[in-house]
Amino acid sequence: MRDNFKQLTTVVFLLLLSVQTAVFAQGTGSIKGTFRDASTQEAIIGGTVRLANTAIAGPTDAEGRFSLDKVPVGEYSLIVSSVSYKTTTIQKVAVVAGKPTVIDGKLSADNQQLTEVVVNGTRRTNTEISVISEIKAASVVVSGISSEQIVKTQDRDAAEVVRRIPGVTIVDNRFIQIRGLSDRYNTVWLNDVTAPSSETDRKSFSFDVVPSSLIDRVLVFKDPSPELPGDFAGGLVKVYLRKPVINERLLTVNYSAGFRDGTTGSSFFTDKPQQGDAFGFGATRRDLPNGMPPLSTAYQQYERDFYAKQLNNTFGLYKTTAMPDIRFNAAYMDQIKIKGLTVGSITSVNYTNTYTRYHVERNLFDGSGALTDNFKDDQSTQNVRLGAIQNFSLVLPGGDKLEFRNLFNQQSRNQVVTRQGFDNTGEQVRNSYLLGYQGRTTYSGQLAGDHSFNQEKTHFDWVAGYGYSARNEPDLRRVSYGVSPGANGGAPVQTVLTPGPGQADVNNAGRLYQKLNENSFTLNANLKHKAVVAGRTVDVAAGTYLEYRKRSFRARAFGYSLNSGAEQNLLHENVGNIFAPANIGPGGFRVDEDINSTYLYDASNELEAGYLSFNIPFTDKFKLLTGARYERNVQRISTGLNGVPVALNAPTNFVLPSANLTYNFNDRNLLRASYGRSLNRPEFREAAPFFYYDFDFNVLNYGSLYLNPTTPLKVATIDNFDLRYELYPSAGELVHIGAFYKHFTNPIENVVVLTTNLAYTFTNAPSAYVYGVEVDVKKSLNFLDEAFGTSGLKNFSLVANASLIKSQVSLGDNVAAWDNKRALQGQSPYVVNGGLYFQTPDNSWQVTALYNVFGPRILFAGSDQYPDVVERPRQTVDLSLTKAVGPRLSFNAGVQDLFNQPVNLVQDYNRDKKYTTSDQSLANYRRGTYYTAGLRFTLQPRAAATTPLP
Repeated sequence: MRDNFKQLTTVVFLLLLSVQTAVFAQGTGSIKGTFRDASTQEAIIGGTVRLANTAIAGPTDAEGRFSLDKVPVGEYSLIVSSVSYKTTTIQKVAVVAGKPTVIDGKLSADNQQLTEVVVNGTRRTNTEISVISEIKAASVVVSGISSEQIVKTQDRDAAEVVRRIPGVTIVDNRFIQIRGLSDRYNTVWLNDVTAPSSETDRKSFSFDVVPSSLIDRVLVFKDPSPELPGDFAGGLVKVYLRKPVINERLLTVNYSAGFRDGTTGSSFFTDKPQQGDAFGFGATRRDLPNGMPPLSTAYQQYERDFYAKQLNNTFGLYKTTAMPDIRFNAAYMDQIKIKGLTVGSITSVNYTNTYTRYHVERNLFDGSGALTDNFKDDQSTQNVRLGAIQNFSLVLPGGDKLEFRNLFNQQSRNQVVTRQGFDNTGEQVRNSYLLGYQGRTTYSGQLAGDHSFNQEKTHFDWVAGYGYSARNEPDLRRVSYGVSPGANGGAPVQTVLTPGPGQADVNNAGRLYQKLNENSFTLNANLKHKAVVAGRTVDVAAGTYLEYRKRSFRARAFGYSLNSGAEQNLLHENVGNIFAPANIGPGGFRVDEDINSTYLYDASNELEAGYLSFNIPFTDKFKLLTGARYERNVQRISTGLNGVPVALNAPTNFVLPSANLTYNFNDRNLLRASYGRSLNRPEFREAAPFFYYDFDFNVLNYGSLYLNPTTPLKVATIDNFDLRYELYPSAGELVHIGAFYKHFTNPIENVVVLTTNLAYTFTNAPSAYVYGVEVDVKKSLNFLDEAFGTSGLKNFSLVANASLIKSQVSLGDNVAAWDNKRALQGQSPYVVNGGLYFQTPDNSWQVTALYNVFGPRILFAGSDQYPDVVERPRQTVDLSLTKAVGPRLSFNAGVQDLFNQPVNLVQDYNRDKKYTTSDQSLANYRRGTYYTAGLRFTLQPRAAATTPLP
């Protein structure tokens, strides 16, 4: 490890040194400064600063500061405007290449009616300064990241973006954990309404469906507040997509190629290609034949064979070569004139096609920790994503705003796994195959409005949303062979592991078809009014949130078995030929459908919520946001269990109080303290009487109603406490130090079922707690130049955050756990992120070095005879470089996962809780260092004709 760090240090130093010596002016500069109230000297917050006759504009932050970057050299008129202030124009502002021009000024109050005030320009919300200002002005504990910082990291999707936020980690490259809590304790909103989910067995929104280029900003709210949904404990993640900017035209095109060690250029296995695969629409081509009836004993043998032969023989493996990854994104921003109104429009399309090939070492152990089985997996996965966004924005003459937002994503996963199994002597005993194609469709459409009345004392905003998600996984094939030594020292003989005639074993010789469809309808409305009480302005807010989700899940499972008296040699056919139509019939295989298990359910969830809150400034420094939220929820699930109807109708009612205190020492220092109650409801999949087989880990997963049809899961309640000190040294900089504590009642845990086969289900534990500390720093290093009289560090900045967390769950007497004082499932005891950024004043060079590590976390909780499965810490280092080739073209290159440390899942048989490489390893593999190179083209045509906007 020491050598790795030396290598990294040398690479970064030489890279930054070469950049520093190669910098030359690109013909742009910047304008910075501060604007204050002419009479009170208070900062002008939320004002707009723009250059006349251009599309260059920016906001003033909480200190009244602004910054306009990448300004072409020349002389401009600077226009400064803000509601209730007279618009000021500063003439002959000169911009010099590579140097900032500093402008400080004051605005005078305007006595005219607010309805007559006009602001030319649109406030940006995606810059570092604007996001930090939003965090500072919030009344709750919140962290975030802007698209301005995302561009520097070269992150590809929202999953990679959010891991840069304090206390956030990512599992399976898609699902978030906040403050060490598993994804089921977190909630995701997309543009202020619930994000659609495409997962059958996870609560959480799959973050990898949102490309980073479409993100405006991401905010993570970490404590409850009346206006926030009650169903979260770790955090509420709000993902805001890019929105149109009035009076701006912009075209950006990004193209990049990726190369992964161990994958790119190597041989690669894939499912049989079908029409539509190239764009992620291949699932429908693999669906069951139309009219396929249940293959039950009600049919005569010849009828069953006729239908069975309609199933295509797609068990063969196709070998190809893994090509370089492709990523493409294009976005265009413009205005549309409709009957005198200006409608802002942003259109974006993105496409990715990526490959991974992992060689996974898997092991099984007995109760003493002795190795019983070893598996060697060769896993080839191709992922394709096609996405589009179309947003419209309209500002009406009276100042009201309307937005229409649309997000569509189509994703596919084409995966083939070949597995060789060995016993504890090293002798090969099994060959197994998994072939599958999965298609996921996600759509989110929203109509939003923003209205002000009574000279902006009353504000009303609303969002009506529709979400659709579908997951189609047709023809998931699984085949297993037993391998026995050949006679007289000959070649080994493999025999397919089929059950007795007329039985269906879909795990060893079968195919599974499953579909999920979910529709959601949401309405979020908020009314805020400023009332003067005892000479102080109190913000009174009330609102409602309505949500209705309806899910339908259907699966059909078919298994192959050999007919009595059939030719036994058929059992030895290779995987590509064994289940061909010619081998179906009285002298060969028969196909039976597993109709006794629960392979379907319908579910719905109805939520009605309302809140009332008061934001009270007791003094100029001390304010209180308090109130309560009421939530009524009804969850319904209906299905059948072995022919017996099972129906769940679970209404719940909760009042969730909260209080958030803020004390501002001055305009740069503040302290927050908060308490709030939240909750965590069981998800459809956790409760549904359904089970599925996990091929990777060879385990079964049961919904709680499958094992306990009359005992539904309880809603967990959480009491949350937070304390945080916040320092804002200057614009774009912050230092946060915080502590938190959470107490859970009836937390929902995924625990081992004590059966002959390893299996898991969901249950309520009596209680749990989690507490921790967090540190978050964003700081320019120019203060070191000032301290030491140097000038080499002024272009460097540091972003670092760390969380130290402790948790413990009380499992009760009905759960035989490996460790009765274990941590919450999925919790990491520590998370550290660090980033060093270099950027020249004219942005012609950008260099970034990023570091991440998380502490050991429990992926699968064990029993008293089966240790917890723990993912060991893994350190990752990413490097990226961006170089402006000209005013419209830039080049970027990056290296991700420089150290390529293994993903290692271990079991702590010796109970020392150290989780080292000496512990028994359940799974071990390397993802491969990933190299990217790409181009970004930007075209900003002449600014559109401006229209005054209220």
